[in-house]
Amino acid sequence: MQRLAAAVLAGAVLAGVAIPAAAADAAPGGVTVSVVRGGLDNPRHLTLARAGLWVAQAGAGGPAGSSNCVTGPSIGGPGTTQFCVGRTGAVSLVRHGRIAASVRLPSVIEADNHEVAGPAAVAFSHSRAAVVMQDLLVNSQGGNALPKPAGNLFGKLLILSGRGVSAVDLAAYAAAHPQPAWSLGTVPGEKAYDSDPYDVVAYHGGWVVADAAANSLLQVSPSGRIRLLARFPAVSEVAPAGVFGPSPVTVKAQAVPTSIAVGPDGALYVGLLRGVPSNPGTAYIYRVVPGHHPRIWARGLTAVTDIAFDRRGRLLATEYSTAGLLAPPTTPGALVRISRHGHTVTTLPVTGLFQPTGVAVGSHGAVYVSNYGDSTATAAHPGEILKITGLS
Repeated sequence: MQRLAAAVLAGAVLAGVAIPAAAADAAPGGVTVSVVRGGLDNPRHLTLARAGLWVAQAGAGGPAGSSNCVTGPSIGGPGTTQFCVGRTGAVSLVRHGRIAASVRLPSVIEADNHEVAGPAAVAFSHSRAAVVMQDLLVNSQGGNALPKPAGNLFGKLLILSGRGVSAVDLAAYAAAHPQPAWSLGTVPGEKAYDSDPYDVVAYHGGWVVADAAANSLLQVSPSGRIRLLARFPAVSEVAPAGVFGPSPVTVKAQAVPTSIAVGPDGALYVGLLRGVPSNPGTAYIYRVVPGHHPRIWARGLTAVTDIAFDRRGRLLATEYSTAGLLAPPTTPGALVRISRHGHTVTTLPVTGLFQPTGVAVGSHGAVYVSNYGDSTATAAHPGEILKITGLS
């Protein structure tokens, strides 16, 4: 299975196909939105390669059972709940609206709030593929309490080639290099050793990973050696009444880096989700040059989940919810564009976005967005990939 997975992913980099649009709906301003593929489980980041469009599906976890579930502290509230693992995660190639190739990977679901973790992104370099796996129930040694052997793949960067699969232990690195207080923040329950890798890009023959829970940007060499490129600071936010008590409370909210893009200038650009309370306008885009301190490049965004540059050097970003993470689930997301120098953020006229978690730009200017990216596929909330054309 490992060698087959490596062959499928690495070989697909070398092919070249177009991605046709499905039936299209008109949006304001001449923008057209069409569904390329639906029925996906928690579709996260998108990657355009010569083979076509790849999507990382975090999956749907597994059904409750005696051997694939564990009980652990609830992430979404007080008490305990079950965490169930299944082989429902995937990295999939979409061609002509169909899944042309797919590699199945572990996925875990939290029973009380249906939160899912699994494959979050894939990147390609020199006939190798790198898949970043999220993590849950992380312990202070860098392991996790998830059922084994599947639990061993969470918190890793899986590098697939014709020789098989190697795993770079990102969670172990986070545990060995715990966060300082200035990035950990003051929101109750945060752990200095936590890890949740969420994005990966190819960079200088190796890889760069955003660890959302460790608030860090990591460089992984071709041989698998990890070094810290940047750590992002927590900032003061006012949590409204009812979040941490009966009155508003000022906390230091974590950065939560979720997305990376390599800019036309060769620098790394990093999008932040911003941790709870995740107030509107508090997310940043950082510009990172290895060996230099990261600097804030753009401000005024909300709950950024992915970023990508267009053909004119402008940065596109998906916003998970226009009102932040504490907003009702019916609150729409958005696709925004940042000017070339990071000074202006413009919301684009794209409707129908809910929980958008991935964005990629095609060679002819079409924009692809993963929609309902934090939902298991149902009739009410179909995980889908949208194609958007007509953006100026």
